[in-house]
Amino acid sequence: MTFKLQVMKDNIQIVERAKKMDKRDVLRNVQIEPEHLKEKNNWYRILNTVQYFKKRDDCRVIGELLSCAIANQFSLETASYEIAFLKGRLTLPALGLLSPNVQSKEFTYYDVTTLHRLFPELPRKYSEYSLKELLDSFRYNQVPGCEQLIKDIITVYVLDWFTHQLDRNPKNLLFKRDQQQVISLSPLIDSESSFAVNHEGNFDEEYNPIWVPAIPYDDLDFRDNPYQIEDLDANIVSLIMDYPEIVIPVLKQLSDTNFDALITEYQKTMNSKVYIEKEGIDFLKQFVYRKQETSQRMLQF
Repeated sequence: MTFKLQVMKDNIQIVERAKKMDKRDVLRNVQIEPEHLKEKNNWYRILNTVQYFKKRDDCRVIGELLSCAIANQFSLETASYEIAFLKGRLTLPALGLLSPNVQSKEFTYYDVTTLHRLFPELPRKYSEYSLKELLDSFRYNQVPGCEQLIKDIITVYVLDWFTHQLDRNPKNLLFKRDQQQVISLSPLIDSESSFAVNHEGNFDEEYNPIWVPAIPYDDLDFRDNPYQIEDLDANIVSLIMDYPEIVIPVLKQLSDTNFDALITEYQKTMNSKVYIEKEGIDFLKQFVYRKQETSQRMLQF
């Protein structure tokens, strides 16, 4: 069974006369690879601010917002999303998530695919990235602030497992470097493919229970041949074994937290912007309960 997004149009702001930015204007204001810009080209100027618009009219909206809410509980910064209808000068209103540019001019930005400019030992091919190699590189190069950076990256990874996030690919795990060469995580973006959202954008009870991340921990073959150890994802088990001091507290907090209030924000009320029917709310609660049960078993592994 699948669950679709429901929309209450009258409760959603219409942002009118949004001016879409051309390529040159974007590259003056956003640190993004020109090739990547071809995929991420929905940049607008709205009230003198540079904002990105993700045109979405399905459950990925809820997946993004729920993922952000959970990340914020672990003091991780995320993009600031607003559900809105965006209307250009010559276009009809489109539903989606609007967010100010997360970048600041004080920093230089990298993603996993461009970190080889700082650390030549890191791979350049899209299919060769592993989280372990990335963490080892930060520690080997004695990157200023690397212990906090490693902790934050692992925390994000465990949260992605918990929310079943399938789109934390090498292009949307972002880093920022300041003038003192300290590298830290940039605010998280693109967490929409979570909570069992399928390719049609609906929450789907028939999801694969094994979490297959875009960036495996250490076994590059895991993407094509996922397997379990004692009914636990082998990928995340390997991470626990190498970094128990970081992973275990995160799993414990996830196990002990009641997420019902976050989920019920997306049940139907008079003030709802988007919602899913009661059966969908029940599914999301059960999804989280199952992840919490698995978290508790991992703590005993």
